[in-house]
Amino acid sequence: MNTISIYSSLPYWLQNIAVSLHGYKLKRQRFNDDFYKILDFLNSTQGWSKEQIRSYKEEHIFKILEQAYNHCPYYRKKYANAGLSPSDFKQLGDLQKFPILTKEEIRENWLGLVANNIPQKDLILFNTSGSTGKALDFYWTKYSAAYYWAVDQRYKNRFGFDLGKACINFSGRPIVPISTSRPPFWRYDRALNRYFINMHQLNEQKIRDIVNWINLKRIEMFIGYPSIMTTFANELMNVGMALDFPPKHIFTGAEKLYENQKNILQAVFKGVQIHELYSFSEQAAIATHCTHSVYHEDFEIGHMELDLAVPVENGVQGEILATGFANLGMPFIRYQNGDTAVFSDRECGCGLHSQIIEDIVGRNEDYIVTPEGLHIQRLDYIFKDTWEIKECQVAQKVSGEMILRIVRRNSYSVATEKKLLVNISQWISPTIKVKFEYVDEIPRTKAGKFKAVVSELKK
Repeated sequence: MNTISIYSSLPYWLQNIAVSLHGYKLKRQRFNDDFYKILDFLNSTQGWSKEQIRSYKEEHIFKILEQAYNHCPYYRKKYANAGLSPSDFKQLGDLQKFPILTKEEIRENWLGLVANNIPQKDLILFNTSGSTGKALDFYWTKYSAAYYWAVDQRYKNRFGFDLGKACINFSGRPIVPISTSRPPFWRYDRALNRYFINMHQLNEQKIRDIVNWINLKRIEMFIGYPSIMTTFANELMNVGMALDFPPKHIFTGAEKLYENQKNILQAVFKGVQIHELYSFSEQAAIATHCTHSVYHEDFEIGHMELDLAVPVENGVQGEILATGFANLGMPFIRYQNGDTAVFSDRECGCGLHSQIIEDIVGRNEDYIVTPEGLHIQRLDYIFKDTWEIKECQVAQKVSGEMILRIVRRNSYSVATEKKLLVNISQWISPTIKVKFEYVDEIPRTKAGKFKAVVSELKK
């Protein structure tokens, strides 16, 4: 039996203990002495000017270049082949001289990227979920883990989500086993004071028990995958129920929040504020919402730049390259993580002067190719004002054709199809062929994530 099978066979009270023991492990890892020192520092930098931010970045980029060059054999070889050393970095623009690091390079040169001056006891092995089909192993350090969670906590503190405050975590993992047929349909992590509800329990048969329990708890903070929270909101509408005490704040992560999902969450949870965080497991960069709901780069942990930036309506769009400052054990320098973003040089009224990110567009492999040869990534606007749709995934198997996999509401009709076709013609292509597939649910990735766009074209 594997770990999940053993866990699933336990009575729910023992599952709560198992979840709490794991929580204690995470608590020790995340919230150590370094965490509180880092959080104090982060709170002191929020009013920094652009000049202070630039100076900080230049200092820390040079330090991470030195660490990589002197203690990571692969970086030394890579930079030497390019005729470069840390001394070639004098100012922020010089970083573009240094070659990009790809995921494939990491897989093929893994040991050469691990620093030889960091003790093994200070390294934490981690891996991505492999949403593109290929998982990626890498190391954090104890210090970089604390740094990541300090940045995360500063972001939450902006909205009153203090450390240890109760929350409901909507998870893609089967923390409440799929086979669970009787309440409770939630599990409790006592160490981190969080309750888990996973997507497998969000159906009409179980939703009433979940709603009654949430009404009893009156928990103000929801956190988790936006697709799962949207599923929860959809089920509430299906059964005609509402929360007596809806959440005051929703914190999304792990997936992009799409406009149609946001509209559903705000319609069902009246008055809720929705906050977004952009990060990735490699910890090379983070961007979080300010009090004006604008993404700002958290410059203290890493530097974000755009590769091959091209002008768009709100600024420039390009593929994200990230250089992390905190992880000396396995540095990521100009790391190409596969996401694209839109940067803006406008000022934000919140008082922060760090880089504004207007939009995180998504993975560069997730796009539709039109008959005209255009690569379209942003597709959520074709679902504007289509409340008849619970959920939809856009897929492409053949160039010039797109598939809409739709989970329908009872109100869905031929008129909805016509509206979608008009939107696609106006926003995507007037000549692209559209096929409709009606399904009961949209499959998730192995990590439980929802993918709005799936391309099976050979690129």
